[in-house]
Amino acid sequence: MKLGRVAGVSLRLNLLFIVLVAVYTYLGYGREILIIFSSLLIHEIAHTVVALILGIKVEEIELLPFGGQARIEDFTGLEPAKEIYMALAGPLISLSLAAFFYFLEQDQVNQAMALFIKTNATLGLFNLLPALPLDGGRILRGVLSPLLGYRKSTRIAAWLGQGLALAVMACGFYLAYSDLTGANLVIIGAILFWAARQEGKLLLYSFMRFLVNKKGELAKKSFLPCMQVVGQIDVGVKDVLNTTRPGIYLMVMIVDENDQLMAIKTEAELIECLLEKGPRATLRDC
Repeated sequence: MKLGRVAGVSLRLNLLFIVLVAVYTYLGYGREILIIFSSLLIHEIAHTVVALILGIKVEEIELLPFGGQARIEDFTGLEPAKEIYMALAGPLISLSLAAFFYFLEQDQVNQAMALFIKTNATLGLFNLLPALPLDGGRILRGVLSPLLGYRKSTRIAAWLGQGLALAVMACGFYLAYSDLTGANLVIIGAILFWAARQEGKLLLYSFMRFLVNKKGELAKKSFLPCMQVVGQIDVGVKDVLNTTRPGIYLMVMIVDENDQLMAIKTEAELIECLLEKGPRATLRDC
């Protein structure tokens, strides 16, 4: 369900999140739901603010029971450091809020404040687990991608996410067997598993959208300015791609040590190579 737009960014509630809110509000936990909703929203706004600072366009924020997802228009696979900074923002603000209010004078901490502290501490720590789609999984992908490539790093982090989801669901079923408190964990685990499975599809979608935007410009205008770059075989692919600009199609002529032409590669082919080989890939790998 779409709530509206804040600073040009769409805010959406996941369907199961809405169901949980309705159920717990009906059971008389309206204040608790408001505190949890506020904590989730602050967490996601932190991601959005850092993304905007880094020049990343955020398309939509979707709130989920375990956190949220900030969908971006740009493709961050070319710059893992940006994804790490953006992913860290949410847990850091959540843990900072929990710590700040925890160290207030105890006579100032009421029941609602205690719940706010617990919610933010749990949200921050849980999202640091190294599994997609959690923030820790994005951090892990950013760390691994220079070594293994963006695609393989995504698969590893997504597998960890599915494993974590199954563990959460198992814990939930165990608790539900003894009492009813495990139902929340079963629902959260199911959503986490679904979101982790989507990460592989989102990877391909992000990459294809990046290329389709360029092709869309070409189809619309029937031509695009072409920038030709000559690169020696051992130059970094990322260094070459950093020279490209929106609305300009990049063609790279690869030469060997003797300046003999070996191949001509398009921008799309270089990005494909970078995804497979990682940010340390050279033109030789293409």
